[in-house]
Amino acid sequence: MEELKKLLQEKHSYYNKEKIRLEKLLPALPKGSITKRKIYHQYYFYLSRREDDKITHKYLGKTEPVKLIKQFIKRRQLEKELREIKKALKMLRTVRPKIV
Repeated sequence: MEELKKLLQEKHSYYNKEKIRLEKLLPALPKGSITKRKIYHQYYFYLSRREDDKITHKYLGKTEPVKLIKQFIKRRQLEKELREIKKALKMLRTVRPKIV
């Protein structure tokens, strides 16, 4: 039984550290998405994001912002990972609330 308690505590500690790490990384990555509009046979790229209650569109140019797109993909991956970690922490708390 002690081995199980130790294992649960180790897992809880690991997930807490990962949660803290991800919460530090996320603010550095941009929020929103890239919108591509076609106007008179030409494509234009915009950054669309929510600011307070409004959705804003910022013009980015005619060329596809590859670096920014990679940052959005990275942010979505980290957000997904954070959701999974929070789910695991919740499960650990319900399995053995006195240990964790």
